[in-house]
Amino acid sequence: MRGLRFLAAGTSGHHASRLGAAPREAGLARLGGLTAYWLGLSVLWGALTTVILPRLVEQAVGTAVKTTALALVAAVQAVVAMVVQPTAGAASDRLSSPWGRRRPLMVVGVAAQLVFLALLVRAGTLWAIIGVMALSELASNTAQGPYQGLLPDTVPADRRGLASGLLGAAQLTGQVVGVAVAGLLVALGHDGAAIAFAGGAVALGLLTTIVAAPEAPTAGEDASLGTALRVSMAGALRHLGHRPAWGRALRTMLLDVWGPDVLERRDYVWLLVSRLAILMATGTLQPFIYFYLEDSMGLGDAAAQGVVPLAALVALVALLAAIPGGAATARWGRVRTVRASALLGAAGAAAFAVAPGYLALFAIAIPFGMAMGVFLSADWALMVDLVPPDEAGRYLGLSNVATAGAGLLAVVVGGPVADLVNSAVPGLGYRAVFVLAAVEFLAGAWFVRHVREPGAVPGAARP
Repeated sequence: MRGLRFLAAGTSGHHASRLGAAPREAGLARLGGLTAYWLGLSVLWGALTTVILPRLVEQAVGTAVKTTALALVAAVQAVVAMVVQPTAGAASDRLSSPWGRRRPLMVVGVAAQLVFLALLVRAGTLWAIIGVMALSELASNTAQGPYQGLLPDTVPADRRGLASGLLGAAQLTGQVVGVAVAGLLVALGHDGAAIAFAGGAVALGLLTTIVAAPEAPTAGEDASLGTALRVSMAGALRHLGHRPAWGRALRTMLLDVWGPDVLERRDYVWLLVSRLAILMATGTLQPFIYFYLEDSMGLGDAAAQGVVPLAALVALVALLAAIPGGAATARWGRVRTVRASALLGAAGAAAFAVAPGYLALFAIAIPFGMAMGVFLSADWALMVDLVPPDEAGRYLGLSNVATAGAGLLAVVVGGPVADLVNSAVPGLGYRAVFVLAAVEFLAGAWFVRHVREPGAVPGAARP
């Protein structure tokens, strides 16, 4: 039957290898199309995380517990992401449709996300914000899990360093654009326009990716671009009417996603632990920088404007470092490059903690931006190298357990610590959590030393 189908064969996932398009030559135009969704998504989350949510939370709860309240919002988002993204990724590994195996879920996820973002405009209480953001996170990760499988599906191994560099550059560019535009709109009092801008960015990014980076039909299916999604959704609705069939497929898939076989891939697990530590460090910096400028640096109401040039500089430096950083992994090795970026990040975080004033932050932002750009490129390239190709959606989705878990741990620990220290010495709490970030960077540098890159001689010394 034509339409969208989930396959429930086996627990190893090897059946998926026949579904995805084999990697082929990927020119810059195709790689650019592949990164467009990531760019739009980065605009969205840069705007939400750095500007919009801190503003909405502060309006909802006041100033006394705003950091802890923001940590609660982020914690709920992280839990949803940790559960949904690997499940959606594994579902796309098994999906059979005339439109490929990744794009149908991407379209459904983004469409739902736009609906929930529209509701955020009217979320006036903390619990309303939490509910809307939980739904938005569910929709977003329904799209993100399948999207991450597009890179190993469509990019040959010798182009993955460049592809990862472009993804890192897109993420950084999107974040600075999101912060800059949303910061300006929020400063002018147009919170709704800031949310609309963020939603428009992710929608445009998705449209570009699905057109510029097409997948081959799976399981012998074929359909035009204009009719494939309609046919796929009709097939999905028909399958919902046969509960025993899709129920068994869902149970099998969920057992596969969280199967213990992941622990047998020791290099993958060490990389997850390293990623957790390093992203905890960045997750400590990003959500609290608004309050850091507002309270520690004394910018007050000008914090929304003050964060824009600082974030822009970090993103610009990181952008300039991302693509060369991805390409450099072929010469220096991905593990060594990730480790060097983590050490540089530790130095930057420590410098943020002791910065004497706002202007000094611009000097610190340069090495910190270099660290971020190189890490984003090298880490993603190493992760793609380590995951099994026939289960890329599952393993790359599981990597989000570290990504989302890092954000959860960063704010759950950092938020209350900042509030506690601030209650004793106003403004000092954010400096304290930045010291924690430096320690987390150092831990990540140590963990990644245990990862052996594909092709390395067994038993060889780590770099």
